[in-house]
Amino acid sequence: MLFTNAFVFRMTRAITLNEDELESALSAHQFVPCSGIRPSSFGWISPVALEQDQEDAPLQHTVAGCHLLCARREDKVVPASAVAEQVTERVSRVEQVEGRKLSTQERQNISDDAFASLLPQALPRSKQILGYLSPTDQLLVVGTSSRPEAEMFLNTLRVSLGSLPVVPPPIRSNPGDYYTRWLTTRGLPDQFTLGDQCDLTDPEEGSSVTCRRQDLATLEVRNHVESGKVCTRLGLIWRGELRFVVDRDLAIKQMKFLDAAEIHDDEDPIAKLDADLSQLALTLKQMLPDLYNALGGEARFSEDDFKLSDEAGA
Repeated sequence: MLFTNAFVFRMTRAITLNEDELESALSAHQFVPCSGIRPSSFGWISPVALEQDQEDAPLQHTVAGCHLLCARREDKVVPASAVAEQVTERVSRVEQVEGRKLSTQERQNISDDAFASLLPQALPRSKQILGYLSPTDQLLVVGTSSRPEAEMFLNTLRVSLGSLPVVPPPIRSNPGDYYTRWLTTRGLPDQFTLGDQCDLTDPEEGSSVTCRRQDLATLEVRNHVESGKVCTRLGLIWRGELRFVVDRDLAIKQMKFLDAAEIHDDEDPIAKLDADLSQLALTLKQMLPDLYNALGGEARFSEDDFKLSDEAGA
């Protein structure tokens, strides 16, 4: 599977973008490794180069109208213990020389200096984040379980393109109300069945219950809900094809195809990448409207001023 976790964003209006225009826009914000005292870096790399060793590979890969993108995040890791050791030595030395205790602000300044001195020698830690734009489906899908990473991807893409009219899925109702009702009544829409995990939270006391690999139709789960707990995270199965978990922010996690084809080691990596992207994009194109409709539907955006209309989401 191309990626198993996703944050989904909905375009508020149609955008037209061909491959050459997208390539040009991304090239101005290519990934540059951390160097010197630069603690982090975020930029575009080729999604194709992940599959084949191609230094000049394009920064986007288009399959059936979907533009696959890949960002790299790099952070230099300075061990806290190393900073603390230097701070202790420097503070002790200054206090002995000056015969006084240093203030909190002075200690903080020494800590900042110690961090900066260690940063050039720190080892970088990097991560690739895949995502795709589907203008036809008005979707941007970012393959990560981290909201900050999804926002970094989104913001970098917006800067690269100059404008990117997207918002989180504009669901009309509170998803948690539906999750809780489905656990209580088992009255799920026809396309969905319950999975085997959920998170339940008491909104007044703050206590929570986590259920994993458990039959959600049990009396135990029902008793938690009837005692006032609400469901904030729910495992679902869509049409017997896709297993996933959705939370109250509509982040999709732990996706797994239930009828995944066998992968052969000698399969062409680009062909496999194309197949994975096509399968994921087609599945989400069909599943997301089913999910959003089940949760009360999406609000619509005006083509002219992006204001929400009264038309029910499809």
